[in-house]
Amino acid sequence: MTRSLINDGGIELVELRKLLQSLAPIPEKEWKELEKRLEWHQFAPGAAIFRPNDVDARIHYVKTGLVRYFYLTEDGRERNHAFAPEGSLVTCLPLFVGAGPCSFTAEALEATATISIPYSVFQKSPNDHECWTLLKLRLLEYSIMRREQRVMEFLMDSAETRYRKFLAQYGKISHRLPQYHIASYLGITPVALSRIRKRINPG
Repeated sequence: MTRSLINDGGIELVELRKLLQSLAPIPEKEWKELEKRLEWHQFAPGAAIFRPNDVDARIHYVKTGLVRYFYLTEDGRERNHAFAPEGSLVTCLPLFVGAGPCSFTAEALEATATISIPYSVFQKSPNDHECWTLLKLRLLEYSIMRREQRVMEFLMDSAETRYRKFLAQYGKISHRLPQYHIASYLGITPVALSRIRKRINPG
């Protein structure tokens, strides 16, 4: 990983601002202050953005590349939890809320460039602008809703239904994901995934 404070974001900064503004209105003065805190990163394929027990709380905006979240079981198997392509925000919820170290790995599947926001930006005093508190709440709401959705999928849906929902959410990047990563995300074997795909697309 490389890290730089040099602003080389260009259009990516514009897109990052649009994304954050969609969650909470950020006044021009606050945005200019935020720009001073942003850092630019490069991750090679296989490099960890977060790993278990990390304590460096940041939010990463994916400029280019692809990231996966996964947990490691006691017997050493990886269980994929989510994928984050360009335009996504990547963070570790326990770190973000100060609830302890990270419990999963966020790994670059491709050469990945990010812009990061340190968590200290959200640790504002009551006299600072409320946009940071609102933005933090919106990010927490999204993370909690996404986790709830994943739990419900595994409790209520068949493997085929989970695959269809995967396609609805990640269809545009599915060709960039090895089948074993998709199978891990669905909680099935690659063989079972192959059977489901043949049922859906018999030709």
